[in-house]
Amino acid sequence: MSKTAAVEPAKGPPPEIGYSLWTLEETRRRTLTYVTWTDPSSGQVDEISTEALDMLPDGHRHSVATLLYHIAVFEMDWLYTDILGRPEDEARMLPGMDTELLPYFPHPILLPDRSYTPVVGESLQTHIDRLAASRQAFVRVLTGMDLDDFRAPRPTQAGPVTPEWVIEHLSQHEAEHRGQIWEARMAAEAELGK
Repeated sequence: MSKTAAVEPAKGPPPEIGYSLWTLEETRRRTLTYVTWTDPSSGQVDEISTEALDMLPDGHRHSVATLLYHIAVFEMDWLYTDILGRPEDEARMLPGMDTELLPYFPHPILLPDRSYTPVVGESLQTHIDRLAASRQAFVRVLTGMDLDDFRAPRPTQAGPVTPEWVIEHLSQHEAEHRGQIWEARMAAEAELGK
């Protein structure tokens, strides 16, 4: 029997926020299936190998590892810089996030030339833990908002944004990178002969 495809709002916040958070969570669930696929018929897990995770395949701009880091660090940038209005940590070249999150983000948000920071040598579990920590921080803040705050514009360098819009943007951003993750994984595994 198949499960009904339906949106179930996150519990706790007003429904409008709950529906938006559900979309964000569904986006993440789908992203993670691209690196840790479980075959429903056998239960067999097909995780990306460490070699494929770090490999920059021919014709690709980023490795899977770099893209996973980029998704998490930009989620933190939108949360702490744009929604909460904290100044960036210029010494670390990171958003001004809570100190308990800093161990998850050992690399700058971008390189000085504004390109993605290449990430190598971290386990898949480290990437998964980072994505979970960034998401928990994001959901914790958004769950505590009322609807007026959720829809209140925040000033940013690019112009005013609302937390409601940020969720839509992050969902789109991650979905677009998910396609790159899949293509990079397939190319890396092909080059590695897996």
